[in-house]
Amino acid sequence: MPGSPVVIDASIALRWLLPDPLHQACWALFSQIVESGMQITAPAPWMCEMTSGLAKAVHFNMLSSEDARRGLLQIAELDVHLISPNAEQNRQAFDWTLRLNRASAYDSYYLALAETLNCEFWTADSRLYNAGRDQGLAWIHHIEEI
Repeated sequence: MPGSPVVIDASIALRWLLPDPLHQACWALFSQIVESGMQITAPAPWMCEMTSGLAKAVHFNMLSSEDARRGLLQIAELDVHLISPNAEQNRQAFDWTLRLNRASAYDSYYLALAETLNCEFWTADSRLYNAGRDQGLAWIHHIEEI
């Protein structure tokens, strides 16, 4: 039986695979999640974001295409629980997008999911983190807290 959920966005998961100053912190978070028995959870488009991020890394010569393909396989093996949004989640994401004064709703789906599941949300996106903290969200965490 899976443990309690924790929402992790693609900005953290991509850093598991890419050369980045936050690479070690992202792996430390992953280790903590696994050791605690928590279930990594994300909105369904998460895998699309992962694929896009890896393709962008290949395009900008940060990663070879072979390493990116290997990364996609590794990510698939993590058993991330992907949740398709329902009408309520769509409404919540839309509301978060407006509250945060954002032009797109992609990041808001993470907030809506974490809010619905009443769990922590971890990101490496400083702008998203700061916007969430400005809204008083105690359950949003930045990877630099590790």
